[in-house]
Amino acid sequence: MAEASKAGHNPLILVAIGGAAAATVFCTVKMCSDSVRSRKSYKPRKIVRVGSRKSPLAMVQTNLVVAKLKEQHPELTFEVVTLETKGDKVLDKALSAIGDKGLFTQELEEKMHSSEIDMAVHSCKDLQSTLPDGLCIGAFLKRDPREDVFVASKRHAGVKCIDDLPKGAVVGTSSVRRRAVLSHHHPHLQFKDIRGNIGTRLNKLDDDANGYDGTILAHAGLVRMQEEAYSSRITQVLPEEKYMYAVAQGVIAVECRDNDSWLLGVLDSVQDPDSKTVTLAERALLRGLEGGCHVPLATRALKEGRQLTLHGAVFSVDGTKSVKESMTIDLNDMSATELGRTLSVRMAEKGAKELIAACK
Repeated sequence: MAEASKAGHNPLILVAIGGAAAATVFCTVKMCSDSVRSRKSYKPRKIVRVGSRKSPLAMVQTNLVVAKLKEQHPELTFEVVTLETKGDKVLDKALSAIGDKGLFTQELEEKMHSSEIDMAVHSCKDLQSTLPDGLCIGAFLKRDPREDVFVASKRHAGVKCIDDLPKGAVVGTSSVRRRAVLSHHHPHLQFKDIRGNIGTRLNKLDDDANGYDGTILAHAGLVRMQEEAYSSRITQVLPEEKYMYAVAQGVIAVECRDNDSWLLGVLDSVQDPDSKTVTLAERALLRGLEGGCHVPLATRALKEGRQLTLHGAVFSVDGTKSVKESMTIDLNDMSATELGRTLSVRMAEKGAKELIAACK
């Protein structure tokens, strides 16, 4: 039931927070084959060690996962281990300038490899499209709102939507995808990097000295924080039909060792099948285009019964060029992973990989 690799199941649990991902039965086998399974096996245990990034949102996500696991497994004890990742420490550079490999996940994955933690909870969109050997995604939780939201600076009380921003207005974002998508639809806007957790970014937005007129945040993060101070700042929920979102955005994924079959069984109790299916398709699209977490790829997946539709779009950074494609399948005839892979081939034939390469 894992996305990257799996084998045994173990009794002592270690969990960590970092990024995001997705899975399905077909994909489980495929993803597991992408990793080299360790021969060491893990027995059932009663202590679950949970690793997490220290940011407020990461802790909220970790506690959410732990609470759901406790509901299903009251006999287990969960211990949280916190740490900082490279992405947490380097805040004076855009994410794309730091690197593209596990900026918010690598340290947690190293802890899993050394058996200091058993699992890592991630915003799925932070996970690499291909996981390190020996690790897999054991569970995809139910997807929260997947759209982006526009937040206007407090000095722009009259701004009701992003269309209201005047020519030359500055939008704070360190996301290559958001910059490209917004440039495509709003070429009159300018962009400036902004880093930090949600609270830090909102404070930077409202400091007139920084020159921001607005910023873009993930709707899911604001919802999970459950604080009026955050949710009340939403100026506009950007319609996903026009502003497609990042691969796996809104999904919490739990990563673990692929040979910990006991733990994989535990995690299966919090698995959301629909979330798993759509995220597998989106991640397969990203992997097929050989993209990382910081490429101008936007996506949108819709599942109705056994029908799955996947939309993909790749943009040049300035938004002037784009490759857009979509495809609908019956899941009785094709897997979610095959859908993502097939769509990536169609987009590559139209020049999507060249646009991605030009952004690196």
